[in-house]
Amino acid sequence: MIPVLIVPILAGEARLKNMLNSIDCAVDRLIVIDNGARVRDLPQVATEQYVIYSPENLGVAGSWNLGIKMTPSAPWWAIVNYDVTWPEHSLAKLAAAARQDALVLSAGTPPWCAFALGDKVVEEVGLFDEAIYPAYFEDNDYQRRVTNAGMDVVQADVPVIHANSSTLAEHANRNHVTFPANSEYFGEKVQAGDFSEGRWTLARRRRLSWD
Repeated sequence: MIPVLIVPILAGEARLKNMLNSIDCAVDRLIVIDNGARVRDLPQVATEQYVIYSPENLGVAGSWNLGIKMTPSAPWWAIVNYDVTWPEHSLAKLAAAARQDALVLSAGTPPWCAFALGDKVVEEVGLFDEAIYPAYFEDNDYQRRVTNAGMDVVQADVPVIHANSSTLAEHANRNHVTFPANSEYFGEKVQAGDFSEGRWTLARRRRLSWD
């Protein structure tokens, strides 16, 4: 059983539906963070399903954080890209590998396209750094922080088929600006020995907008 499945989406409703239709494992709660796709008529794959329509793009870190904040009683969260599909029994393998005290990465490309995050890790490490906006390096930053906290990062044998970087088709021009900006920010955190959650700022959010 997957206690909570968190799926952000900016565009690509058809890929999201393909992902949901490939699920062959019980899911208690599905939370879709819709940052602009305006999805409708999703297949019923969970006991409870929620679609959160944001007026503007929350970004990857912000979307992941919102899903976690909405379900604080969960022992762990499965967080996945909308543009993956699950080979037979692979989501059940992720559920079997999940631990409350570990970050468990899939065998997808990249491994962060599907992962399980335990509640004890969030308690110790905190949430994702929303200063990294809207995408890329939030995963590198978090993995570094988990390792620094002495908690386990597990590479699990969980096959996932991923149409990598699907969202970039409509946002390549802005990504040429935001990718190096986030790379620089991440590098500055590494150099400074900064293992914090960082801080969302209005100025940075506006400067790095894909909206």
